[in-house]
Parts: sequence; structure tokens; C-alpha cells
Amino acid sequence: MIRTYRLEDKDYIVNSHYDLYNSEFGYDLSFRDFIEGSVSGFIERADAKENIFILEIDEKQSGSVSIKKVSDTTAQLGLFLVEPNVRGTGYGQKLVEQAITFSKDSGYKTIILWTNRELKSARRIYERAGFELKETQTQILSNKELIEEKWELKLVGNEKMILFK
Repeated sequence: MIRTYRLEDKDYIVNSHYDLYNSEFGYDLSFRDFIEGSVSGFIERADAKENIFILEIDEKQSGSVSIKKVSDTTAQLGLFLVEPNVRGTGYGQKLVEQAITFSKDSGYKTIILWTNRELKSARRIYERAGFELKETQTQILSNKELIEEKWELKLVGNEKMILFK
């Protein structure tokens, strides 16, 4: 089941992101701080055009995705995570699809996201959903050199878009 975020989900989102990215990719504590700031921003803004969705399986939090307002016409997808024990089941695609549907229903025309080149599985999901790579930049983040990528999905003028080709 995919449900809307509740306040008690904050620790799950922050800790699951840090634990997973630290163990799989070697990200340091600055990444945890970044995620905590992002989730706190959602709580403080309490904007109806923003949301965090939680994947729950057998009453256990098992993933997340968020939509944040960049402007009146542009949303940003983030906080995307699927726990290792449920990867390959299609839940990642369902989370991204939920974020896209919410963005359309909220009147956004475009969704952007920033990811890192090493996140190959997530990048495949974004590509299948119709996102296109628009920009890359190399940065030192979380004590690592990362190739950041900006992806974009046009929601207007793309009415015939089929989710997950």
C-alpha cells in the first residue's frame, strides 16, 4: 500500500536513507543531515502541493518518494527509496507513478529530479517513466565525488505519455 506521510514517518525516512546510502554507496553523515533538512522542510511548509508518500508492506515502512514545489508550474521528485528486500517487485515504479499522478493533479507542468549517476536502478525507473536527462555536474557531496544528473518530465503537452513504457 502507498499512503500519505505521517509525522511518525520522519525518523524512518531519515534513517532509512542514511543507512541504505551509507552501506551501499559510502555516503557520510552529511547526507543524513541533508535528508533530515528536506523532511523538516516538508513539515514546516505544510504546502498542499507537496507530499511524501510511504510504501507500506505488511504494516512496515518499506520505501518513500516525495514531491516538492519548486514553482507554481514545476515540482521536484525526491526522497525516493525502496528497501532492498522489496526491490524488483515493481514498488519503485508504483511510488514514482504515485508522485507523477499527484503532480498532475496538483497542476504542475513539469517534474524535475536530481540523482547521481551511480544510482542505476533508480535511473532506469525514471527513464521508463518518461524522464529525460537534461544536465550533469560533478560535485563533492557526502565526502565523495559524484556525477549529479538533473532529469525532467514534461506533464503538459505530453498527454499521450504512457507511464512505464
